Amino acid sequence: MGLRFRKSITIFPGVKLNISKTGVSVSVGKKGAHVNAGTSGRKSVSVGIPGTGLSYTKTISSGKKTLGIAFTAVVIAGAVIMGLFKYKDKIAGFFGAGQKSAVETTVEGGADPSAIETYVINTSTKKYHLSTCRYARGDNVKSVKESKAQLEKEGYQACRTCKP
Repeated sequence: MGLRFRKSITIFPGVKLNISKTGVSVSVGKKGAHVNAGTSGRKSVSVGIPGTGLSYTKTISSGKKTLGIAFTAVVIAGAVIMGLFKYKDKIAGFFGAGQKSAVETTVEGGADPSAIETYVINTSTKKYHLSTCRYARGDNVKSVKESKAQLEKEGYQACRTCKP
């Protein structure tokens, strides 16, 4: 019995990089159907019924190794570019791009000064966040200095992730 090695790394949802002792391949697709291209030149399509163990794989070509490497490189580059476009908002949010820096300093009268804090509000989702929250970024956000009670009076709800 021979020694086997296989590691699958998810690059983006639907795109996996598969590493084995015989080479590298890229799978693109979802559970139940995917296309695979490897450095050996083998290209295949697989369909199956998730959770049953039933699947069918058809080898499209088992071309030359040099073509396989080039094809795999093109598939990987395409997958990365597709992922960058699909997740551009999350990537921009991670680096702080598009984040509004306007600070509204007006405080409604009658609020307890010790209860007033700085929150980030999203005007489209009507949620308020801590400034460190991953959802406190985007086009419809702004920083405000208000109390929780005042924000809730204005119709905003607390974020369930950061729990301000």
